[in-house]
Amino acid sequence: MASKGERIDGLDALRGFAIFGILLINIQVFSGWGFVSADTRQALTWSEWDEPIATWLDILVRAKFYSLFSLLFGYSFMMLAQRVQQSPVRYHLRRMLGLLVIGTAHSLFLSPWDILMLYGVMGLFLGAFLNVRAPTLAACGVALLVVTGVALWFEPQLGLADLGSGLSLRLLQDNVPALSGGSYLEVVEANAYLSVSVFLDRIEHLRPLRVMAMFLFGAAAARLHLAERNSGHVRLLIVVALVGLVVGTALAMAEVKLGEESLADRVVNLLGRVGAPPLLAMGYGAVLLLWWRGRGRLTGAVRSALAPTGRMALTNYILQSAVCICVFYGMWGDRFASLSLAALMLYSTVFFMAQMIFSAVWLRLFTQGPLEWLWRWQMKRKRPRLLRTSTVT
Repeated sequence: MASKGERIDGLDALRGFAIFGILLINIQVFSGWGFVSADTRQALTWSEWDEPIATWLDILVRAKFYSLFSLLFGYSFMMLAQRVQQSPVRYHLRRMLGLLVIGTAHSLFLSPWDILMLYGVMGLFLGAFLNVRAPTLAACGVALLVVTGVALWFEPQLGLADLGSGLSLRLLQDNVPALSGGSYLEVVEANAYLSVSVFLDRIEHLRPLRVMAMFLFGAAAARLHLAERNSGHVRLLIVVALVGLVVGTALAMAEVKLGEESLADRVVNLLGRVGAPPLLAMGYGAVLLLWWRGRGRLTGAVRSALAPTGRMALTNYILQSAVCICVFYGMWGDRFASLSLAALMLYSTVFFMAQMIFSAVWLRLFTQGPLEWLWRWQMKRKRPRLLRTSTVT
């Protein structure tokens, strides 16, 4: 078991991996590619690669990496709660309120597709699970996914699609043009409306229940110390890796390829929508944790390269938004809707490599990322040390 205050490189590296996957999806909306017509896309350089890339992103990345990020959030919650000796629930509530403030600012000033606000809200409920055992946590997570699946199956009868989909679409159509050619004040105003659009869309698709389920799965994993190299449960990780990757990929492919003409198609499609993201997220996490248990040179190099980025996950997540609006929005870089998906994947990879270098250099000079430092200050009500000294921390 990791000692109090000790970082777990495997956990940090997984966060870094998740941040990269989130960038691959988010850049599609920041760049405008996700909003333009098929004819406009076909006129872009390298567009001949876009269709297969989009298909594989839908199968392997979309919704899977935010699920992995949610899983890791739940893991961190339980790990921190076990380390905090006094008033862990109160400490957690302060932490979630701070995250809610950061997420609200991020949504308004940078990205209406922010996930931190939702984490802050749903994270408030995690305190109720502080003393719950791993099997119960996992069972509660499964129950939430079952409820999600049943609700989506009866969506027409429940009227979920009528909760605000019309308003959501109208807000989207009315405000996206401001991103491509408006001033920053107009972008902020558009972000406010787009945040409402995103909120309505997430409610319609029951995203809060799915996020909470992943939180609970992550908390269960933390109870078992699965991210620690010297912990047991290797067989459990192998089973999760095999089932997650094989079944998750099969369901994701079926969701992308099948329609909803027959009852069987509808069932498989629903299983893909609800089951594929958590299965693949857990599969990715288990495979990488198993790999990082090794001591090979490549294993250590990959883990060490990703860990600083994950250790600064909050800073890097928001930095991605800031850089994207500077590059793509009309007020600055003016590259909105001008790059194919293939080009965006290349840009994302190069930018993430730059983030890895930036994170490694920053953490040589400072103890933590700048936003992590502010968040910890808010949580502990005492300013933590930021600049590194000769003392090992």
